[in-house]
Amino acid sequence: MIEYNLRYLEAAGVSRVFIVLSDGKEQILRYVKDGRRFGLDVAYVFQDMKRGAGTAKAIEAAKPWLSGEFIVVYGDAFFHPGDFIAEMLQFHQQRGSRATVGLYEVKEPSKFGVAKLDESMRMLEMVEQPSTEEQKQLKTGGAFLANSGPLVFNEAVFGYIAGTGLSPDNEYWITDTIRLMLKDGQPVYGFRIAPSVFWRDVGTPQSRLEADQYALRNLKRLAAEAQPGD
Repeated sequence: MIEYNLRYLEAAGVSRVFIVLSDGKEQILRYVKDGRRFGLDVAYVFQDMKRGAGTAKAIEAAKPWLSGEFIVVYGDAFFHPGDFIAEMLQFHQQRGSRATVGLYEVKEPSKFGVAKLDESMRMLEMVEQPSTEEQKQLKTGGAFLANSGPLVFNEAVFGYIAGTGLSPDNEYWITDTIRLMLKDGQPVYGFRIAPSVFWRDVGTPQSRLEADQYALRNLKRLAAEAQPGD
């Protein structure tokens, strides 16, 4: 999965990548190495869980090496194909956005961070794991749009990460950071990923199985797009 995301980033014009790792993830370093075989310059950042877990803290770990605009891809997100990333980067730049969130239509919104957009794709609200009552107010064009990633940020996001509090799961969620940006009137936009793109967050056995089934159905196409690792 990480290899596919790396190849998508390279195809979109990204040249340097930081992979955020915590304890027990050395196999990723051994597989990706310096990223040269993917046409990338890859370095590694360690996330100390004692300083806080969650997506916001993972992004904050890379702060000393980032400036200007940067893109974040979740490590457990499987997309195919990934050629929408170049369009998303252009979308972010054209709107002068401080944060642009990749959004994918889902039927079961209670498991995700769900965004509500206006007609210009500017984000009005973002709610993590919305309740049944909250869901009534979160549809955009009759659909629930989940934070699937990728996310594109301006470095200003780090000031809002510093102010992000603990979630009910005792983690620091980037969706809560985005909500702080919204409350402050920052320009945050949602980028709708086409339904023709397959996406799964493989954090559960069911979604992992669905991703595996998709990969098996499209084995020849996937094999043509990525070479096995050394």
